[in-house]
Amino acid sequence: MDPSSDTRDPQESEITQNDDSNELLFTRSLERCSRLVQTDEELRRALPSPAALEKIRSCRTTIESVATAFELYADRPCIGHRPLDTAATAAAGGSAPRYLPEFRAVSYADVWSRVEAFATGLQHEKLADTGDFVGISGFGSTDWVVAGLACMYLSAVSVPLQTDLTPADLELIVAEAELACVVCSVGQLARIEDILPRCPSVRSIVVMDLLEGDRCGHSELERARRALRPLEARGRRLTVRAMHEVERVGRQQGIAPKVLPAQRGEPDPLMTLMYTSGSTGSPKGAMIPESLWHRYWQRVFTRSQDPRLDLVPHVGLNYSPMNHFIGRSQVGRSLMRGGITHFVLKSDMSTLFEDIRLSRPTTLFLVPRIAELIHQQFQAEVLRRARGLGAGDDAARRRIEREIMAEMRGSLLGDRLLLASIGSAPTPPEVLSFLKRCFDVPIFEGYGSTEASALTADGRLDREFVTAFKLVDVPELGYSTTDQPYPRGELHIRSSLMVPGYYKNEQATRALFDEEGLMNTGDIVEQRGPDTLVWIDRARNVLKLSQGEFVATSRLEVLYSAGSPFIHQIFLYGNSARSYLLAVVVPEMREISAHLRQRDVKPDGEPVRQLLRAEIDRIAREHQLRGYEIPRDFLLEPAPFTRANGLLTETQKPARARLKARYGARLEELYATIERTQLEELRSLREGGGATPASAATVVKKALEATLGIAGVEPRSARSFAQLGGDSLSAVRLSRLIEEISGVDVPVGLVLNPTSSIRAIADHLEHALAGESPRRAARFDEVHGAGAEVVRAADLRLDRFLGPDELAAARRATPAAALPPQARVALLTGANGFLGRFLALELLERLPEEGRLYCVVRSPDDALAFDRLRATYESDPALLERFDALSAHGRLVALAGDLVEPRFGLADDLYAHLCAEIDCVVHNGALVNHALSYPQLFEPNVLGTVEAIRLALAHRVKSMNYVSTIAAVGGLDRSGPIREDEDIRELWPERALGAGYAVGYATSKWASEVLLQNAHDALGLPVNVYRPSGIMAHSLYRSQINVPDFFTRLLCGIVYTGLAPRSFYEGGRPHRAGHYDGLPVDAVARSIAAVAVDRRPPAGEEGETARRATYHVVNPYWDDGISLDVIVSWVRSAGYPVERVDDYAAWYAAFRDRLMQLSEPLRRHSPLPILDAWERPARADGEVFDAERLLARLRQLAARGGAGDLAILPHVSEQLIHKYLGDMVALGLVEPTAVRAAS
Repeated sequence: MDPSSDTRDPQESEITQNDDSNELLFTRSLERCSRLVQTDEELRRALPSPAALEKIRSCRTTIESVATAFELYADRPCIGHRPLDTAATAAAGGSAPRYLPEFRAVSYADVWSRVEAFATGLQHEKLADTGDFVGISGFGSTDWVVAGLACMYLSAVSVPLQTDLTPADLELIVAEAELACVVCSVGQLARIEDILPRCPSVRSIVVMDLLEGDRCGHSELERARRALRPLEARGRRLTVRAMHEVERVGRQQGIAPKVLPAQRGEPDPLMTLMYTSGSTGSPKGAMIPESLWHRYWQRVFTRSQDPRLDLVPHVGLNYSPMNHFIGRSQVGRSLMRGGITHFVLKSDMSTLFEDIRLSRPTTLFLVPRIAELIHQQFQAEVLRRARGLGAGDDAARRRIEREIMAEMRGSLLGDRLLLASIGSAPTPPEVLSFLKRCFDVPIFEGYGSTEASALTADGRLDREFVTAFKLVDVPELGYSTTDQPYPRGELHIRSSLMVPGYYKNEQATRALFDEEGLMNTGDIVEQRGPDTLVWIDRARNVLKLSQGEFVATSRLEVLYSAGSPFIHQIFLYGNSARSYLLAVVVPEMREISAHLRQRDVKPDGEPVRQLLRAEIDRIAREHQLRGYEIPRDFLLEPAPFTRANGLLTETQKPARARLKARYGARLEELYATIERTQLEELRSLREGGGATPASAATVVKKALEATLGIAGVEPRSARSFAQLGGDSLSAVRLSRLIEEISGVDVPVGLVLNPTSSIRAIADHLEHALAGESPRRAARFDEVHGAGAEVVRAADLRLDRFLGPDELAAARRATPAAALPPQARVALLTGANGFLGRFLALELLERLPEEGRLYCVVRSPDDALAFDRLRATYESDPALLERFDALSAHGRLVALAGDLVEPRFGLADDLYAHLCAEIDCVVHNGALVNHALSYPQLFEPNVLGTVEAIRLALAHRVKSMNYVSTIAAVGGLDRSGPIREDEDIRELWPERALGAGYAVGYATSKWASEVLLQNAHDALGLPVNVYRPSGIMAHSLYRSQINVPDFFTRLLCGIVYTGLAPRSFYEGGRPHRAGHYDGLPVDAVARSIAAVAVDRRPPAGEEGETARRATYHVVNPYWDDGISLDVIVSWVRSAGYPVERVDDYAAWYAAFRDRLMQLSEPLRRHSPLPILDAWERPARADGEVFDAERLLARLRQLAARGGAGDLAILPHVSEQLIHKYLGDMVALGLVEPTAVRAAS
């Protein structure tokens, strides 16, 4: 909404830090409400009716209360929903529904008519009847409300089901409740279907939220019907119906009368089961009988704690799950008060703020996470606008904050918001205060639970329902009712709203109540005054760290103390302001002394700490603990925790409050010391110097601690840099820092090598400082000049990389003319990479039966190298079977080597043997990192190619096959196609070392090509260069995609956000503009391997023995119209909803914002790391790369070998994209929403 439409008076915009009391804000909201109601017809119709509320409260049963409400409010709007865009859906073939940017309301009369018809249909068709248990699974919708009310109408027991239950928990609930019928959404149908063979009580499934025109949804319904026929054939009665079919039957048969609970013949019949989440064990069904259910609907949902709330019309937006009591109570309150509730369009919350702006609610329920997102958005905008302000510019900063609040106030949460509530978990006070000041509305903070319902509002006990409470001492946590200045303890309550227990779970029910019949809430509270409570923590020892991770400290303490003979006791400490734990460790000195004395080590001081540190790390590895579950540092405490010193309770449990009191200050000081030391170390490392071989380990240790912000790094550790939490950018920082200190270049490739270790980095530095490192071919600054900003092809002379003796030996080597016409023994680098694993298979297919393929793989030894290579094929049994068959009988030999090492790090005798035996080198290995610069990639990629050239020239000249990238020649400003026969040294005589997506990687490939062309010209080296474009998923084998690449990230981003531009290309021409240049990995590997193995020259070149050829392994159908826009339509046809945004800049901004709001696991797979690549639309008439030489060569080879498919490069197809999405589902990258087409 336009902020100018806001109805606030101008003076109300200036809200100070102290003006956030609910009373003051409520007064302002009521004044605004009065003005709004005068001009807004929708709000006038949604005002509560005192007469109606009084009549509803006089009803004797739940169903009578609800039926009366629907009768009294018959002509009012009841539920708002986003309507289907029938034209857009039809235009898309009905494969995925499209929705209009508006809400439409269904009246109370129409909703109730559906309830009556659906209940009657269920009964007539014998799908469900009075007393049956009916599961409801799906996100909130009109259909969900109809299903829930129909259960009430029939006096059946409704059982809402979580939509994200594990299969085991879902089966447990269905079996325990003995559900007769499950009403589920289309998206939940497959999950329900999977458990049915083991849940014989279910006799019917009704599919809701099935829209007319939704072809994909109706296809899913028919598929489920077919899938369940085998159960029916075995005598199982199982009916599958669409909801509208059941309603139609109900109308045709004549509406059945509603069933009163008393007709079930039970004193207080069960009406609904609310299952808990099961986060601390198996789900438990909280029972709500008719008496309690009636109390909710008749009293809780109709009442106002403040009579002034009856002056506020109820227009709400519900995004809470309907299996949670918050979701059901929001709907119930709206229905009983004659309001209108809207349901968000998407359950993933991606449309939440859009839906808020469209529905314009007057009241809104917030969960803390949403509140924090709003606050973070505000902070980010303040940070952006306040850049450049000095530390003393407080007035300017406050002005900026006020401006941003004013903008958010009139738009972000709509322009009619009058009040809000927040609950489900504690909200930081600063966030709560910000929300009140920003939106100028009262925000009521509630606390309750499924079992106890609402307990407090703004810290005050709800005495209308809570009839008794007490605080109970929790000595193991150190909380007591005698604590000063306020009593603290576990809250026990008696309430007229508490459940009687858990369904079929007597043990859990007994644990829920104490001996006086009060319910144990499991929460620690502090009593600040009469009926005034402040929530502190769960009694269960769960700690939330600053990054949002929860840590069960008691469980970890047991693991650590029980897992080592050297740890007598341990107390873990943390707080919500820190991202890691600290500890107090009581050592088992007798065992430690014996252990250390056996090793002639005195058992005191640092040796004891080192041993305990090693034990903690060992236990963490064995139990696969996460980094935040491992204490970063600890205090040594020689005196044990005992009852006598008050640090153990009577039951021998840690007295946590006393432990915190005794050690808290020292542990907080340890936190401060760690952080202060890291800053000091960083400064001293940069300013220091004079590293020696003896200090190499110390330099690595301190550099790692400063770079990663961790303490206690063991420089001889076998853990890798990535295992310590490092990434490519921190690897660059570490490499630079070590070089600044020692003058030694530590290759980024060595740091990032997954088979490398901290010990390997320290060894590299030590050997270099001692002058013992093998001489590398060259350094970047030796070739291009120190600080070069432009690199030239002329810099890349062979004599700068190979010595005079090597060049002379290469000229004497057996020439290429002696090579066999077809390769017999080949060597492949990068074999375990995405393309490399398929190159290995294709090479093995083409090498003769007696031939052999050597594969260089990063690994500590050859056996592990083979295992690591074999593991890349395990995603698909057929793929693994193919590898095992082709590699059998010694045809594949895995070699543990490394491209960053001279001669690939191979032993001298092995290297000499390879030089004499192999006749074909396929150099595919490289460090693929699009964030690193050319100087950072110079060693692994350029010098790696030099090592491949050295091998190809030694003893006898071999054919050299180099896998480059089309990006090596991309970016030229020319209208015609780039041909394969053009010399790269002339195309790109020099390149600027600028920033940008993959610029460094492309330059490293350019440099390697220049070196290979020079080697061909000077030494007669036969060279084939292959320039692939986008390498896509395998067209056949399951889960074989390149997870972190450009295209996979883009697909993830589109699915995660549900957004795409109208067109990815300039001019906004959708669908047929542009061309996506990509090939399945099997086509790429097949083409390269075929050319590499068969050295027989093409017709007309028979006399040329040392050929040089370049092949563009691209998708050559430049005019096929298969663009990214078309691919987006195929994502939609797979069942994923995607909204197209007309304006590209608006799409990019919304895309970026939604990606930023993703959880950390999704962010890792999203396009965020390379988001700049999409900042501007692509040229529709982009670069064209001629591929005639490749196509001609493949046709020739196909004719020779009788393999016609070799000459056919496939188009990108809808089938391939659906397969791609299916692979992403299998790998857990995306949810399997409606992706049946992909299977």
